[in-house]
Amino acid sequence: MTDCPHCPWCPTQPDTPEYLLLYCPRHHSHCVALLHSLSALQPQRSTLTDLLGSSTNPNLVFKSLNLTKTFLQKPNQLHHI
Repeated sequence: MTDCPHCPWCPTQPDTPEYLLLYCPRHHSHCVALLHSLSALQPQRSTLTDLLGSSTNPNLVFKSLNLTKTFLQKPNQLHHI
């Protein structure tokens, strides 16, 4: 996140990890791919907590975090958060 309270691409939206990972239209195609991959691991709709590895299953946490890392590297957003 930056010092600005708004998303750099969506000036009316908050600049939060949740918005970037799940809702920002700039990253929609990457988000769809991430959520599709996560749905194979856990059938319910993923939340920010899921993307950050909230499970008590270490294998699921590892896979979720790797998928989230890949998402952040694709649009080159790792530095933004």
